[in-house]
Amino acid sequence: MMRLPGKLTNIIKNEEFQFKVDTALKFVLISMGFCSSVLLFTYLLLKIDLLYFVENGYSGASEFQDTYYQFIFSSLLDGVPYLIGSMFLIFFLGFHLSSVMIRPFKKIGTYCEERLSKNHKSFYSPDYFSDLKLLTSFSVFFFTHIDDAKTKGKLLRVEVPNDYTRIHKPVFEKNFFINYLFIIVIFALLASVGIFVLNNIIREQVVTLSQKLLSNAHLPGGKGVRYFIEEQFSVADIAVYFLLVLHVLTYFIFGIHLFGKISGPAFAIFATMRSFLKGNYHNRVHLIGYSYLRDDCRKINKYLDSIQKELT
Repeated sequence: MMRLPGKLTNIIKNEEFQFKVDTALKFVLISMGFCSSVLLFTYLLLKIDLLYFVENGYSGASEFQDTYYQFIFSSLLDGVPYLIGSMFLIFFLGFHLSSVMIRPFKKIGTYCEERLSKNHKSFYSPDYFSDLKLLTSFSVFFFTHIDDAKTKGKLLRVEVPNDYTRIHKPVFEKNFFINYLFIIVIFALLASVGIFVLNNIIREQVVTLSQKLLSNAHLPGGKGVRYFIEEQFSVADIAVYFLLVLHVLTYFIFGIHLFGKISGPAFAIFATMRSFLKGNYHNRVHLIGYSYLRDDCRKINKYLDSIQKELT
């Protein structure tokens, strides 16, 4: 049995890496689920058409039935490379988005680790791109006072501004939520457009195929088969549009879920830093259910241990 290299094994087992992969896979599964739903709905609709034509004995219906199955599978096979490519793109974007989400925590953890290694040239540069204003602004305030305490050789209680003392629960980061939700909705719209285009291609080809093989078949009133199929699809579009709207809504709900993945930890780290500055030097960051931030929280706690031993 082939064994993976040690470094690769460690990366795969890394909880942060697993969180990024899980988040990216959720993006892919949502899009694949709705894509399958639309295609299944279209298939069932066309299956009803086949039964209708055969039941009413239209000329060429039997040949149309056999040709249809060959056609539909060949069409799907032709679209497989594009489908796989789009799923890889969604996976990559989801992986990148999850990396950006936890970047503020990585910045703090990395800085704490560098300070523990006595790297005095290191400086803290928060990640403002993520728009976690509470965590980024207070972390600057925190590390500035710690550096000042190191200069003086003693850690004293700090008067925390009122804007921070009034916060007792995770705050709603409006800018973060809007920006990330905007990105997620773009994911949903791109995937929806792809689903819609694929569905329409299959429909149009089936209409063309039916027109060729059932050219002599006419419905009551002199209307042809093409008219019947096109009108049926017009009615079916209501269901397809409903599924696409539901697709975007699902991504919207998923965006709220992702926001909860970082708002809680951001408040926990903020509250620990605030308590530490107020003189509670034994307080540490304790997160339950956020294993993907475990390494960064350990670095922060080790840094706080070091500061407590050195300056108190």
